[in-house]
Amino acid sequence: MDPVIITGAGPVGLTLALALARQEVPCVVLDEGPGKDEPRPARTVVLRADAVALVERLTGASLTGLGSRWAGWRSVRRKQVIREVEFGEAGPAPLHLAQHELTEVLRTALARESLVKVAVDSRLDSVEQEKSGVTAHTRGPAGTWWRGSYLVGCDGPRSTVRKLQDIRFPGRTAVERYAVAALRTELPWTDQALLHRMPPWRMSGPSAGEVVARPLPDGVWRLDWLLPPGKDLVTPELLVNRVRETLTGWSDGAPPAYELLDTGVHTVHHRLARRWRVGRVLLAGDAAHLLGALGTQGLEEGLLDADNLAWKLALAWHHGPHEALLDSYQAERRAAIAAR
Repeated sequence: MDPVIITGAGPVGLTLALALARQEVPCVVLDEGPGKDEPRPARTVVLRADAVALVERLTGASLTGLGSRWAGWRSVRRKQVIREVEFGEAGPAPLHLAQHELTEVLRTALARESLVKVAVDSRLDSVEQEKSGVTAHTRGPAGTWWRGSYLVGCDGPRSTVRKLQDIRFPGRTAVERYAVAALRTELPWTDQALLHRMPPWRMSGPSAGEVVARPLPDGVWRLDWLLPPGKDLVTPELLVNRVRETLTGWSDGAPPAYELLDTGVHTVHHRLARRWRVGRVLLAGDAAHLLGALGTQGLEEGLLDADNLAWKLALAWHHGPHEALLDSYQAERRAAIAAR
């Protein structure tokens, strides 16, 4: 039987390929890129215990050393602590790590899998399906036709698979925007995440009066500043000023020394695909849903998509199509996302 074709070589697509390989289902992963991610410390994910366990089970590698487990979370308004949560009492601490670290662990595990082929520099441009399978065409240096039993679009918010299947993706665009910086410094606290609303110092440039700090390993912090509605340009000068003002405010004096590692702008969207399955073509991850929480929950939910879908696809691959079982993927996962 033909392999399962997976478009997109981000964490969701790689996790799905590993999960299928563990159940002896061959896969082809179509990777638009060169097969290696650029390190971006400001692009991070937060994984709860079930998602960490899933990745560690599939890869055989520990994620603990790659990320930071917070001792707790504080919410502050001006100078007053509004709420404080200590993990352990309120549940297991989440793991915060750079996304490229997670991707590298998954790629390393996939390299050992004989049932998985990763085709780099392969951009999908057409999909055809019939009763017995799907045919996909990629363009690029090695553009070619691929034959598969099923095709899963894990190709992100601008999913080509979703567009080719004419699946609607309703919701809200640019619900929130954040200026983001990753930097190495010493803050007055070490292992807690902080949500600081209406900090009692003036900020240069546009501001919505909210900043979040989340620790990473090796003294690195990710800071997110909520931006006011609109499309004001976030310049390097604005970000550097924002870093200095925030560190000064938290230190009650001169700002501590810091090393700026990475910057960016994160835009939060809320969207949910109408359908997650059209015959032998399915969607997972950001191709199927976008949700907020500072960009940390969407990837975790995508990993859970992969876990839910893999065993159902494996049964269909080994024993023949099972329509009700494959339909249950959309019913279960779409309902879980909608409930968020």
